[in-house]
Amino acid sequence: MDQLSCLRMFLEVARRNSFAGAAQHFGVSRATCTKQVAWLERSLGVKLLNRTTKQLGLTPAGLQVLENGTDLLQRYDDLRESVHDLSRDVAGVVRVGVPPAFGTQRLLPVIGEFHARYPDVQIALSLLTVRKQETFVEQGLDVGIIIVPVLKDASFIAIPLAEARQALVASPAYLAKVPPIVHPRDLQHCKCLVNWNKSPTATWNFTGPEGSVSVRVQGPLRSDFGDALKEAALAGMGISMHPYYMIADEIERGELRVVLPDYVPSGLNVYAIYSSRKNLPMRVQVFLEFLKEWARTPKSWSKGME
Repeated sequence: MDQLSCLRMFLEVARRNSFAGAAQHFGVSRATCTKQVAWLERSLGVKLLNRTTKQLGLTPAGLQVLENGTDLLQRYDDLRESVHDLSRDVAGVVRVGVPPAFGTQRLLPVIGEFHARYPDVQIALSLLTVRKQETFVEQGLDVGIIIVPVLKDASFIAIPLAEARQALVASPAYLAKVPPIVHPRDLQHCKCLVNWNKSPTATWNFTGPEGSVSVRVQGPLRSDFGDALKEAALAGMGISMHPYYMIADEIERGELRVVLPDYVPSGLNVYAIYSSRKNLPMRVQVFLEFLKEWARTPKSWSKGME
C-alpha cells in the first residue's frame, strides 16, 4: 500500500475520532479505512489507536504520528505543488549556439526529446564557431555547444557531454585510384581535404603503434566548413578528417571508408558552456540538466566504430 495514503487516512481518523467519518470523507468503505490504518501500524511496527466498541483513543505513538505526520504531509504537498508549478511554468526561449554538423545530426533529436518534456520552451539554434566561443554571451546565446581538443581556461562554465573521436575517411572510388595507404607518411602523396579551423598549418597528428606521428598534408580543398569537406570526400576528391558523429552513417552505408584505422587522429571533446552568472532563467537550467541527463548514456559515435 501507499504509505502516504495510509498516513492521510490515519490522520483523518484521529481528527474525526471515527473510522466511519474518515471513510466517508475519502469516499471509501469503512473496511478499506480500517485496513489502511492497520497496514500503517504494521509498517511502523507500533499500535497507533486503542479501539473499544464505544470509542477510539490515540496511543503515545499515535499522538506522535498525529503531531509529526500532519507537518510531513504538508511538506510533501508543498513539494508536489512546487514541482508541478515548476514544470508548468517553465517557458520561453533558450538560445543555443552549436556547430552546424553536430547541431543537425546529433543535437536535433535531443531537442525533440526536450520539447516533449517541456513543450512551452522553444530552442533557438544559431551557429557558434570555436573562434567565437569566448563571446557567446555577447552574441545573445544562453548555451553554447563547443567541440575542441582541450578546453582552455575561460570565463564560462563547461559541462562535458561526450568524447568525439576522429577518423580519416575517403570514398571507395578515390581509394581504388591510389596506392595502399599503410602509414601517415603515405598521406603526403595523397589529395587531402583540410579543415583550417582544426589544422591551420595543415598538419595532421596521430597516435599509432609507434606512438605519436605528425604529417604535413596538402590537397585541392581547404575549408572551415566540415560538411563541405565531407561532401568533397564523398565525391572522391580526396581524404578528409572528421569526428565520427559526422561520418558514422556514411561509414555504415559503405559510402566512406576509414583510412589508417590503426592510427587514431587527435580526439575532440564536446562541451556545453554557459555563463557563470547566478540566477540563470529556469528554462536554461532545465535545458542544461537535460543535457547532463543525455550525456550519461554512451553514444555510438563518441569513441568511434569499434
